[in-house]
Amino acid sequence: LAFCGRQTAGRGRMQRVWEDPQAGQSLTCSLLLRPTLPQERLHLITLAAALAAAQALMDAGADARIKWPNDVVIAGRKCVGILSELVFDAVGAPCIVTGTGFNVNQTVFTHELADKATSLRLSIGRPADRVRLLQAYLEHMEHAVATLEAGGLPALLPAYRARSVTLDAQVQVIGAAETFVGVAEAMDEEGALLVRCEDGALRRVLSGDVSVRGVM
Repeated sequence: LAFCGRQTAGRGRMQRVWEDPQAGQSLTCSLLLRPTLPQERLHLITLAAALAAAQALMDAGADARIKWPNDVVIAGRKCVGILSELVFDAVGAPCIVTGTGFNVNQTVFTHELADKATSLRLSIGRPADRVRLLQAYLEHMEHAVATLEAGGLPALLPAYRARSVTLDAQVQVIGAAETFVGVAEAMDEEGALLVRCEDGALRRVLSGDVSVRGVM
């Protein structure tokens, strides 16, 4: 585990920037994980991290939800960003580094983020303890990873679905070559989103930008 008081070069999915302008307001941390999962399933750790982050915020009193695959939102605004990357150790064994950034005690966001971001403090109406939040996140993360190791994504999916704002909602999928609209019906064992399009076809979405009405 590594965590810091302020992160000056944070980044997220699709090369987006994670802003952390003032020391002591965010919780930014990275975990080096060696889960007992096949290498082709290691990306599922990101889903486990999203669930763990949402559960930690719930413990603090916030109604946190997950926007597929790994954005954690409160009242439709982003509170947590997660990026997992595959790395290899000195002997070539695969590992996962999961970086997580929580908006904890911010009360104001820049103009660009004013209608897209929120913080735990804004949600619960009082300052939040970053150390306690980190402890809760690590506890939930340990449980979520153990669940994945024992039963794969199907074992984790009920808890993930219970927190999801994407599943059962109408979504717009923006891919490299096309954009389409449909209802997100389910996720498969690889974490891909299964979207029922307006023409009745079931499309499998493994990457791309997925928007949900009223969220971010």
